[in-house]
Amino acid sequence: MAVLAILFIAVVAAGVQVGHASSSNLSVASSGTVMVAARNNTLTIEITNVGKYLKDFDVALTIPSPLVLFGDNHWIRYSFAPGESIHADLTVFAPSSAAGTTPQGSVVALYKAAGETTLTTENHAVSFLVRGWIEIAVYEITVDPDPVLPGQEVTISGNILNRGVVSAMYTNVTIDAGETFAQGSVQPTYVGQVDPNAPAPFSVTAIVDSTSREGIHEATISVYYVDDLQFNHVVRIPITFAVVLELPTTATTRTGIAGQLLSVPFLALGLGVVIVLVIVAIYLRRRRRPADSA
Repeated sequence: MAVLAILFIAVVAAGVQVGHASSSNLSVASSGTVMVAARNNTLTIEITNVGKYLKDFDVALTIPSPLVLFGDNHWIRYSFAPGESIHADLTVFAPSSAAGTTPQGSVVALYKAAGETTLTTENHAVSFLVRGWIEIAVYEITVDPDPVLPGQEVTISGNILNRGVVSAMYTNVTIDAGETFAQGSVQPTYVGQVDPNAPAPFSVTAIVDSTSREGIHEATISVYYVDDLQFNHVVRIPITFAVVLELPTTATTRTGIAGQLLSVPFLALGLGVVIVLVIVAIYLRRRRRPADSA
């Protein structure tokens, strides 16, 4: 009798517990689960009844931390017939700290299936991928020397700034040779990892082709890097510089003592001294006259 009583209590207890559906009555489709860090993203969820007639339908979407959901993530229906759907467009913010992570959420539904008196729970996982982003800017570009002679080596320098939220990897800088530079003379530079908000300097050298014509020439700086998903990217920046056949000569004048004396400061000083001497001579002459008359 004691054993039968224990079995009876266990059956009653099982009748009031929430159970898991042996077969799925719902189909959960999602889009926008690949998100961009530090931005608002649109997540679309569609929940469709593909099974039995359901009553007291209660479904909620759980968004994992550190993702932040704006709007309602909870839907209740008195009945949810086969073929009916719940469609929701939600706004989810992914902070920059979530870049490179794969958080997992879930859609949890509670309902009573047709012919059943107990609540059933159905759980569907929703996986997310948070992508970082990279924005490369190249600034303070200098060309040395400028102008340059045919056959002369030129150095192009500058700074790379990553305005994104994840690091640019395997960064290297080169110059497209074109017709201006001698083939095989370009010496690219490997910069490596460029972190966000941390400027990285670079210098690239090349030799101007000996047959280059005089005038303004164009070249292109190419910055290659790899993002957090191992995709390759390139940023190209056009530059210009002058090629001359002969460098301008600047004449240097050497001024001697006479030239220095004739310069404006020395000339003014000399005139001042002369004026003082004249005044002193006039004063002394006036003092001598009374003595002579006596």
